[in-house]
Amino acid sequence: MRNRCPICHKPVKVSSQEQAEEAKFFPFCSHRCKLVDLGGWLNDKYKIISESQPQQAGSLSDVSSGSASDK
Repeated sequence: MRNRCPICHKPVKVSSQEQAEEAKFFPFCSHRCKLVDLGGWLNDKYKIISESQPQQAGSLSDVSSGSASDK
């Protein structure tokens, strides 16, 4: 099975005999590419967009805004 590293696009070959070393970083080709990808997630390079749900009246954010001393 041949795949490409999503960071540097080098071929990543993982067969049943070679799984020990290369599968450790799969789908990346190396530890470096794995860390580059992690850094992208941590620096908001990648985003998962979803539809926001409208807040209903009396939700937790509305209720939690008052303090106990106000009562």
